[in-house]
Amino acid sequence: MKDYLPKLSIVNLVATAELGRRVNLQKLQNVKGFLYDLSIYRCAYLKDKKTRAKVLVFGTGKMISVGAKSLQDANRDLNYAATRLSQLDLIPTTRVTTKLQNIVATADIGQSISLEILASKLPDCIYEPEQFPGAIYYAEELEGASILIFANGKMVLAGIKRQELLEAGRRIIGGLARQIL
Repeated sequence: MKDYLPKLSIVNLVATAELGRRVNLQKLQNVKGFLYDLSIYRCAYLKDKKTRAKVLVFGTGKMISVGAKSLQDANRDLNYAATRLSQLDLIPTTRVTTKLQNIVATADIGQSISLEILASKLPDCIYEPEQFPGAIYYAEELEGASILIFANGKMVLAGIKRQELLEAGRRIIGGLARQIL
C-alpha cells in the first residue's frame, strides 16, 4: 500500500474557444451534425461522427466543448467546429485557441471507507450525510477543486482548472487511501 497511486479516468473535460465574430445560428437549423432549436437552448450543438465530444456554438461566436476526455480532443473538436462553420460560409477560415475550463475525473480505491472517521481526520473536509452522501475534501494543492469521497471507495475530482493538477489529485487520493486502508 506504500506506493499506491490510483488510476484517474477523465469523465468530462470542458474547454472554450472564441471565433471573434458573431454566428447566425438560424442558418444551422437544417445542417447535418448541428442541432439548433431555440426552445431548447440559445446555442447550436455540433455532434457528428468526427467529433469526440459535443461542441456548443453561441451566436456571440463563443464555443464550448463538453464531454471530451482530453484537452487534445477538445481542441480538435473546437477547430473542427470552426472549420465546419467556415465551410458553411458563416465565418472566415480561422484556427481557434482552446482554453481549459474544467476537468472532472474519477478514481476507485477498491475498498469501503468510513466517511465519519475520514472526515474527523481531515482538515477542510465536509461530511454532512443528511445533505450529501459523500465527504467533500478541499485540498489546498488543488487550487479550489474538490474531491468527492464516497463510502464505496469511489472518488470524484471536480473543478480541476489545469491539467497538472490531475497528478496532484492522484497523489492526494493515494495519500488518502494510505490513511484509510
